[in-house]
Amino acid sequence: MPHRSKKKKLKLILKIINIVVVVGFGIFLVWYLLNQVETARIVEAFLNIYLPTMILGLSMMFFDGFLRGYRSKILIGSERIRLIDLFFVSHIRNAFNMVLPARTGELSYVYVLKKKFQFPIGIGASTLAIALIFDLVIVFSLIIISVILVGIGRYAVSSTIVMVIAAVLLAASLGLLFYLSKVVGLAIKVINWILIKTDWQKNKVINYIYTKLIETNQNIEIIRARKIYGRVYLLSVTIRIVKFSIYYFMIHALMQPMGYGFAQLNYWVIFLATAAAEISAVLPTHALAGLGTYEFAFVAVFTMLGFREDIAIIVGFNYHIINLVFTVILGILSTIILAMPFYRIRKMGQYT
Repeated sequence: MPHRSKKKKLKLILKIINIVVVVGFGIFLVWYLLNQVETARIVEAFLNIYLPTMILGLSMMFFDGFLRGYRSKILIGSERIRLIDLFFVSHIRNAFNMVLPARTGELSYVYVLKKKFQFPIGIGASTLAIALIFDLVIVFSLIIISVILVGIGRYAVSSTIVMVIAAVLLAASLGLLFYLSKVVGLAIKVINWILIKTDWQKNKVINYIYTKLIETNQNIEIIRARKIYGRVYLLSVTIRIVKFSIYYFMIHALMQPMGYGFAQLNYWVIFLATAAAEISAVLPTHALAGLGTYEFAFVAVFTMLGFREDIAIIVGFNYHIINLVFTVILGILSTIILAMPFYRIRKMGQYT
């Protein structure tokens, strides 16, 4: 017992240190970036936003929930959950993703499906995993396309290296997509071997993970057998293009008053900068709500692509904060609506 108590204390201390380091790193980056430009200029850019494209971008963000919800509905394959249900679930997931580090907010999707709609964890985990892998395939494909369209060697960044990295990650994502059940099956075999060779059979957490992995893998095989990957792929392409178009219109709304119109803002250049910021959110260094780390990644790539550092900082902070606030508001509203007594869901057995 004392030995276990020491382990728990050590884990707690390590968690606290990790949180302090990550938050501290984010604060440092915010401080560093804000020291490169006058804060008044960031506020001025926010007050001078070009409303038509900002409203367009925010409206697209609202309807993006229906696209994501429809994809989830196809993957789940049950009439017991409606498109409107998954619309709210999608916005809740987006909100948690924006706030929590290293994309851990994705797990809110599994939790809400289980808690509110009584779907097994295996269904939530399997549909989430497949959707995420499709997203990776699309993003890495778009990075390669964008580098080609923007022009190889045109900007202060090695286009060849970017394309090679993206191509390797694309190949890995495609392999994972088509052999996901085998990869998960291998993990199940490894855990099973560990359980047989050790006394971890008594560990409730390990056993729980083991049973849920089996359940998840069974559902991955069921989804694959339903032959829906074509529809999911097309939806995933649409979702990614809509998402980065939202960012494009938001950035245009901030830069139009600075003299940057559509002609000066190449869609694929903006895509590369925002994609870099999005990828930074996956890293363990991703601070609370991404403040600091998100902006730094955006500014680093945006300046490499030919924009002035001060403009990159002004745009980076404003577009990220607007995106964060609106996403969180939609998530909070969705949570409140799902929790309301008047909100009815289809019960188990009502539909197959």
